[in-house]
Amino acid sequence: MKIIDFKVKGNMVKFYLGASDIEEWWGDDWDDRPYEHNAGTVYDKFVSGDRVMIFEWDDVVFEPSDGYCNSPYSKEDIINRKVPCICVLKKEDQDEHEIYWSFNQIIGNVNAVKYYFGDEMNPLDME
Repeated sequence: MKIIDFKVKGNMVKFYLGASDIEEWWGDDWDDRPYEHNAGTVYDKFVSGDRVMIFEWDDVVFEPSDGYCNSPYSKEDIINRKVPCICVLKKEDQDEHEIYWSFNQIIGNVNAVKYYFGDEMNPLDME
């Protein structure tokens, strides 16, 4: 299955998964920017399962809207892989003198783990 949508609560991320052969999926207002104020969750008809990942307390977990009042992204941009849907910077990869406030601070970090729409993910695998 592959990632087709997401929701974030603190350091928990719920990934909505679709069939591996799905080529198109969407939800309400996925062409609108900013996605965080306009786009709904992916339509149920595309969802085959989900996976909730809980990251460590000191890991930095950001979505593309973090650091913006109104991000420049739509969910279509995320589908088109212009940006990952989630970036995670593990504690051991953080600069101890840096305070992380935004998605843009960690997206360019080579150690950041990036999750994109379309990435394969098994709902049963544990990290």
